[in-house]
Amino acid sequence: MKVKVQLDIKGLIESGNFRTLKTVLQQQEPADILELIDELPPDEKIVVFRLLQKDQAALVFSELEYDDQIALINLFKEERLREIISSMDPDDRTELLEELPANVVNRLLSYLSPEDRELTLSILNFPENSAGRLVTPKCVELKPQMTANEALEKVRKEGPDKETVYTLMVIDETRKLLGTLELRDLIFSDPSKHVEEIMETEPVFVHATDDQEKAAEIMKKYDLIVLPVVDNEERLIGIITVDDIVDVIDEEATEDIQRMASMGTTYNSYFHVKPWHFFVKRLPWLVALLLIESVNGNVIARFEHILASLPVIAAFIPTMMDTGGNTGSQISALIIRGMALNEIKLKDWWKVLFKEMLIGLSIAAILGAILFFRSMLISSSLQICFAVSVALSVVVIFSNIVGALLPFAARIFKADPAVMAGPFLTTIVDVFGIIVYFLTVSWLLPA
Repeated sequence: MKVKVQLDIKGLIESGNFRTLKTVLQQQEPADILELIDELPPDEKIVVFRLLQKDQAALVFSELEYDDQIALINLFKEERLREIISSMDPDDRTELLEELPANVVNRLLSYLSPEDRELTLSILNFPENSAGRLVTPKCVELKPQMTANEALEKVRKEGPDKETVYTLMVIDETRKLLGTLELRDLIFSDPSKHVEEIMETEPVFVHATDDQEKAAEIMKKYDLIVLPVVDNEERLIGIITVDDIVDVIDEEATEDIQRMASMGTTYNSYFHVKPWHFFVKRLPWLVALLLIESVNGNVIARFEHILASLPVIAAFIPTMMDTGGNTGSQISALIIRGMALNEIKLKDWWKVLFKEMLIGLSIAAILGAILFFRSMLISSSLQICFAVSVALSVVVIFSNIVGALLPFAARIFKADPAVMAGPFLTTIVDVFGIIVYFLTVSWLLPA
């Protein structure tokens, strides 16, 4: 169905049937319009934007990929660009401006009213990836001495221009956050009751300088759709809405996945990233991993005399490396997930170590026994079969412990635990696994 509409839009543009196209667009949600125009070239996207209503155009524009936004900024007529930039939500506008070159930022800021310009610059002054960068001041603010009836009147009057009305902020004369009030509670309360009698007097909030991940954790923990943002003196700056937090979760997941794959982070979709950019993000990690992995050559050379006297043990090197890497990757994924969900704290390292030693011993015993019988197909020497099975057990225990503790090491050094996964972890385990393998075999099978 979507493909059919996509073809119709392209056909309407090419035939110049803009009246029908405008009617079709007015019936679509911004998210659907974004999907419909995704494959259109910039010169056809600009036609669509000319037919959208001002607020609709601002919503669609804020969700476009960065390269599409740049292309359209260069194509928009000045008046249309002014309308779109002015109509964007403050947090979306700030996100756009922080990515743009300085000369383009200055041009767009000149299109804003003095109030919007001051607001945008104040948000830009907050640290990158902080809660303050997500804030919007478009919320209904109530005073504690208002009656429920007066508060409802204010909601009716100001609500259409606000981001949301489901959760209302209660502040005093100095803008200090006193509480929050759910619209549902306000509607069903006695009209003569005062706001301070029905509001939540211990509101959950976040400081503007707190990390955006903290804001996401708080909203998830308390099942919030709106989170107040305050300054150091707990004066209300604005709110963060759940749609912005969904974007944060998406960004953090993207960041973790790419770091687990041992590459630099890029937030744009695959086809909106230039090949050179991927090359730059991936190559340094691959070079580093290649150099670390090359240590295996030195290890093998160091134990060359064992390989010369017992060549059959070389057949088990891939088994040691792969099994060790698989074991470490499994546990590191569990620990990283636990850390991301705040289920595992840095202080829990010893609990994790004790638990994984027990689990590692159990897994090692079973895998070692399996390899013992499997190795009989390669060697008829029970001594060699026993040695490689013991070596595998040691490698598994070692890999399990390393995979469990590396994310904690990352936390200690203020790095993202996700870095300690995927190719990085596999490479580390490979190097030390080979060392453990040869040491174990050389001890049990003296050459």
